[in-house]
Amino acid sequence: MSGYPSVRYWQRLLLRAAIALSLVPCAFSVYGSQGKGQEKGKGQQAQPAQQVQQEERKDQEVPKPPQGDFTVEIYRALDEKKITTLKTKDKYKQDKAEEDVEVVLSYFNWAVSEEDYWNRQITIDTKTTDGFVIEKIVKSGFGELGYVKPGESKSQDVYRKEKVTVSGGQATATMADAEIGTSEKARFRHLLEKLVLKK
Repeated sequence: MSGYPSVRYWQRLLLRAAIALSLVPCAFSVYGSQGKGQEKGKGQQAQPAQQVQQEERKDQEVPKPPQGDFTVEIYRALDEKKITTLKTKDKYKQDKAEEDVEVVLSYFNWAVSEEDYWNRQITIDTKTTDGFVIEKIVKSGFGELGYVKPGESKSQDVYRKEKVTVSGGQATATMADAEIGTSEKARFRHLLEKLVLKK
């Protein structure tokens, strides 16, 4: 017998080394995942402070309405009366013809504070007796209908009305965006006075 270890000894040694080496990546992955968990926990603790700062910035960014703003007066009246929907019968004149309609006002308020009059919206739908919408006004924030927020180029307000097109002797009615002019602003104001202020 020679002084060298047997082949079996080397096989066992290599087997142990292989097992040990295969466990090393597992140990690092467990350690890494624990570290990530700790980092996650740190991020979760810091997150509320960041959210508070973002909310403070949002409060600062909310535009303030001018003194005596008509739309703000309407919002306050709706809040005071706790109204989200109003309906009334009315007459609607289109193409020299007058028809009976139902006007439906919907009020949405997702403002965080009571003094935030920008994150509110009024939608007014004018419907025929059959239930078809022939006029839609969407007013977001304060100011008159068509108000453009400083720093923006376009109003968030929308005015749509039914447009009838005749093709091949057949008439088709579709809702189309229309420009907000003096008469549209006057109609919006008239409807709000009739629905909200005189109720």
